[in-house]
Amino acid sequence: METTHGATVTAAEQVTPHMMRLRLRLDDPGSWVSTGRPDEFVHVEVGAETQDADGHSARHYTVSALTEDGFEMEIFVHGDGPGATWARHARPGDRTDVSEPKAYYEVPEGAGVRLMVGDATALPAIARALAQASPDERFHVIIELADMAEARELPSAATVTVDWRLGGNGTRRSVLKEALVEFSETLLEPAARAYIWVACESKDSRAIRQLLRREYGLPLTHFRIVGYWHRDLAHAVRVWEEASEETKAQYMALWREDRSDEENWVELEPFLQSMGA
Repeated sequence: METTHGATVTAAEQVTPHMMRLRLRLDDPGSWVSTGRPDEFVHVEVGAETQDADGHSARHYTVSALTEDGFEMEIFVHGDGPGATWARHARPGDRTDVSEPKAYYEVPEGAGVRLMVGDATALPAIARALAQASPDERFHVIIELADMAEARELPSAATVTVDWRLGGNGTRRSVLKEALVEFSETLLEPAARAYIWVACESKDSRAIRQLLRREYGLPLTHFRIVGYWHRDLAHAVRVWEEASEETKAQYMALWREDRSDEENWVELEPFLQSMGA
């Protein structure tokens, strides 16, 4: 069971046509400790009666900024699921519970340019990474949107190039993999020592992981790929529910705490394919 913390919504703001920013005040701010990493996220109780593909009734959202008594979350509101419905209607005074934060972004020592790639759901983490960056860092950012109305300023003290693309986001085919290939002779060369962070739809993220690992041979320490959401959530949930107890046990055994997530994915990817996920 996760440790949970009571919280109250204190503000709700529309950032772009489909991005909501909610501010939460924690009942006991001192008991919730930030990871300090820009892509940290929490599980939030949104009143869902159904589980997501990871078995949570709560939904996970990026912590976009820290405050004295809690934090802000930015939520990309798409569809009519329980998370989107909760975010769309959240008002000051509403109560919820949140988990301890977790994060993935971890730049290895000696890394060069930071290459951050994602769809609209990744924008909060990318914006925070740029806001926290130091002047001696360099970033190349590729963001895929369904509509350029979702684009916004991304202030940073670092040297930043932002490349906006149209595609993905549940409305059309993703172009993120093709966008990455455009940098095959520069940023994707092992000698460039780029640190690559990717967050987007689950199957699109897995295709990008295979690209970086198999075709470019990048070291596992120099990229972190995260599936933020499922285009066909019903299918993902059904595959898990229909799996035998033996298959579920085999899956859980592959995820080991003594190795990194990307090391785990070397074995998890073919296993998921065999499950039909």
